[in-house]
Amino acid sequence: MEPEVEIRVATPADAAGLAELKLLMSPPAAPLADWERALFAHDLTSWIAVDPDSRVCLVAVLDDRVVGMAWLVVFSRAPNIGALRRLTGDVQSVFVRPEFRGRGIAGRLIDGLLDAARARDIGRVSVSANEDAAPGYLRAGFERAPLLLEWRAESDGSR
Repeated sequence: MEPEVEIRVATPADAAGLAELKLLMSPPAAPLADWERALFAHDLTSWIAVDPDSRVCLVAVLDDRVVGMAWLVVFSRAPNIGALRRLTGDVQSVFVRPEFRGRGIAGRLIDGLLDAARARDIGRVSVSANEDAAPGYLRAGFERAPLLLEWRAESDGSR
């Protein structure tokens, strides 16, 4: 029988595993030195610690190894009459190591983020997904939004 993958909230001890997954997900242009990887893990931990109420990071762990991750970044929205506290969430960086895909891990991570959103009374959660990932989000209850407008800064290196 295959061991069970545990889904849980990330701790500072998971920083190196999270950094490794982020680097697998978005590889740098050139190989990194060990010190650069350690610095990135430290920076990631610091980013989470700055405002822990605005970030939820879940990890999928198997035999003490981080094999998947998912992030929910929480934003405060402008108040409305009768609704001073309005929150929205953005799902980011859902990633499972390729050799562990097809086991439902990403779905469990997404479900965990949605449970965290419900617990925080977040009224809306969005995600930018590619076509391969979209079915998993649709299964979790996401709906296609009819209109999304996006502005991006010029990436000519001048900023």
